[in-house]
Amino acid sequence: MTSTIDPEFARSFEDASAALIDRIRQAISVFRAASPDYQAAWELRSTPRDWETQVLSNLEKYHSGVQAALRAYQGGDIEPITLEAARYKGLSKGLDGYRLDWMTEQHRLAVEEAIGLVVRIANRIHHLGYDELEKTGRL
Repeated sequence: MTSTIDPEFARSFEDASAALIDRIRQAISVFRAASPDYQAAWELRSTPRDWETQVLSNLEKYHSGVQAALRAYQGGDIEPITLEAARYKGLSKGLDGYRLDWMTEQHRLAVEEAIGLVVRIANRIHHLGYDELEKTGRL
């Protein structure tokens, strides 16, 4: 069965997910390399720690799901990638409670851009996959 989801576009979902994780790791690394006084001021609010312990942990789980879904997609099954895309669609809203102001401006912008990209890709994959699953009676 030929999918309406382009193979390169499907791979871009995995790439965007990995890039987001990488951008967050870079921001945390820069923060950890900052002066102890700067770190101590932010650690009182636990903001970077939340990104390390909660956000990254969840994104790594999501990414594993995307990798498995991509393998299923490559085997001809679009349902897993459609479901994983649905999970990512709400990522921006899910991160609303996590502050970005502890990041340098450069890293904050890179993280925001990466979030936007993965959400846009996920949204498109979800719509294409959902439509295809509906047309083939798999919903």
